[in-house]
Amino acid sequence: MVIKNTVKLALLPLLLISGGIFAADNSAVVGQWSLELSVQGQTVPVSLTISEDGGRLGGTWAGPAGSNTLSGVNFDGSTLSFSMQTQQGSMSVSFELKDNTLDGGLASPMGNLPVVGKKSS
Repeated sequence: MVIKNTVKLALLPLLLISGGIFAADNSAVVGQWSLELSVQGQTVPVSLTISEDGGRLGGTWAGPAGSNTLSGVNFDGSTLSFSMQTQQGSMSVSFELKDNTLDGGLASPMGNLPVVGKKSS
């Protein structure tokens, strides 16, 4: 019993610090992104800002129709996803990150709209 408790106590610090080892490196997505949204054959410029405060991600999506605050921002090391409330309702966005490029789509009432862009700062 004493050995079992000693092993548990010895493993506890490893378990507590392992969360930082397996957490995604948010610095890969934090910053300014210049995106292009494809809508009915037209390219619409969008500025995406991803910020981090206390380990929590947030940001804004700014385009010709205005600026929207992001919610539920999540980055798992390869996929960045979030949602936002627009005049057309709630929309979700999901990107794959590869070589400083975001490639994904915006789920909208018009269907899934392609979005691609590069980090600008």
